Amino acid sequence: CGKNSAGVKPTNAELTEMLVRAKDNIVAAKKDPRHLIEAVFSRLPWTLGLLMPLFAVLLKVVYLFKRRLYMEHLMVALHSHAFIFMSLLLIALLALLRGWVTGVAPGALWIVSLLRDAAWIWLIVYLFLMQKRVYRQGWIMTAIKFSVIGICYTVIITIGLVGALLASLALA
Repeated sequence: CGKNSAGVKPTNAELTEMLVRAKDNIVAAKKDPRHLIEAVFSRLPWTLGLLMPLFAVLLKVVYLFKRRLYMEHLMVALHSHAFIFMSLLLIALLALLRGWVTGVAPGALWIVSLLRDAAWIWLIVYLFLMQKRVYRQGWIMTAIKFSVIGICYTVIITIGLVGALLASLALA
């Protein structure tokens, strides 16, 4: 179990209260999910911030024989996450623009969709090229390691997001 704000393990009464609150939040989310979504998104930066050092550990393991310090991998992780956040912001803005264009100029919808798709593709391509340049390996080894890191980090992020959802249910 975690600790409460006083640094003490929660009592059974506190755990029961959290479970009741989670049940009430689930019932409320069925009627109007916006509050729960907002609570999860408020915890998302913290979740990804906590996962960033794990991403650096993953890089350290995958590039074990490159003899790089953990701090170097942490810098790559920081750069990667900053680029991902910037790209997701752009994609979110394009989604808003798409909603606006749908009502105003439906003929331009394909342009916004093309830009959104290009942003997703560039996100993956940039991260791949950055990994290849930083770690100076061939195309095939970079592709293999990029895929392994991507799969592992997707699992880690999924676990983190489930944790954020559970925290949002119990603490919101």
